[in-house]
Amino acid sequence: MNSTQSRRVGLYGTGRAAAQLVGAIEASPHTLTTAMVFFDEQAGQDIGTLTGGRATGITATTDLVGAIRSGDFDVLAYAGLKGEVLHRAMELCADAGVDLVHACFVHPRVKLDPEMYSRLQTRAEGTGARIVGTGMLPALLSSALPAPVSIIGESCSDITAWGRGVLADEMGLGTLADGQPGPVGGVLHESAEMIADVLGLTGYESKVYGGYVTADAATEVAGIQISPGDRVGFDEAAMVVHDGRERVRIAWKGLPKGSFEGYERSLTVTAIGGDGSECTLSITPALDPYPGTAARIVHAVGALGALPGGQHTPMQLGI
Repeated sequence: MNSTQSRRVGLYGTGRAAAQLVGAIEASPHTLTTAMVFFDEQAGQDIGTLTGGRATGITATTDLVGAIRSGDFDVLAYAGLKGEVLHRAMELCADAGVDLVHACFVHPRVKLDPEMYSRLQTRAEGTGARIVGTGMLPALLSSALPAPVSIIGESCSDITAWGRGVLADEMGLGTLADGQPGPVGGVLHESAEMIADVLGLTGYESKVYGGYVTADAATEVAGIQISPGDRVGFDEAAMVVHDGRERVRIAWKGLPKGSFEGYERSLTVTAIGGDGSECTLSITPALDPYPGTAARIVHAVGALGALPGGQHTPMQLGI
């Protein structure tokens, strides 16, 4: 199956990513047939108006189990938060033979505990369900450089546009850091190990460092009141070391616009050849990440049809 063939899509979520997906699916060869939501008061409402757009004629349901088992869609586009609901949706889809695409992580072997990973893999292989995450992944074609190639990616994001729900519920802005691990270290760890896999590295060591950035003064971000000492952003990195040499390093800093003098959005990815030659890509990333999130999910909806049942990384999807 290629990405131009139509598939029936179920959508879970009502946030900014879901809002972008409603329009992106409509503009694609695929058809939105079902909408699932979390809150009871949203049940029975049109998913288009729930996400701030025009009516679609598709009413939302909170019955995740019934919807996935209904046979009304081939692939679930999951636009909810990471955690228990996502894990439940993955289990249900694996059992029902329904494909699932989400943007919560990229490397299931790294992200999921071994028991869950093994259980999902066995079920999905048995039913033919394909599960893939399309979360952020810094990557660069490096075939033009002599081996061994190393990859360094550095990103600075303005998190103001991410929306109150993500900033408050997933990142905990406005609360004390209390020594807790930062919000993106796990994502960076997945991406770093996936790049290491692409580079053909084995027997490497990987680690995550950094964490939350705390506020020096009172401020407000997306309606969230931030006091001195509260979480206001993050500054984290993941590294892969192979044969005593750093081969992959991915760093990501996310802060609200205007909170720190001189802070600017940027993205730089550098591939370094074994002879010291370098190839660098430097851009100013989009302020709003959600159209890109929706585009990756919609691409995967069609592209994963060519894969066997099981859990996959986005590197296995065709371009």
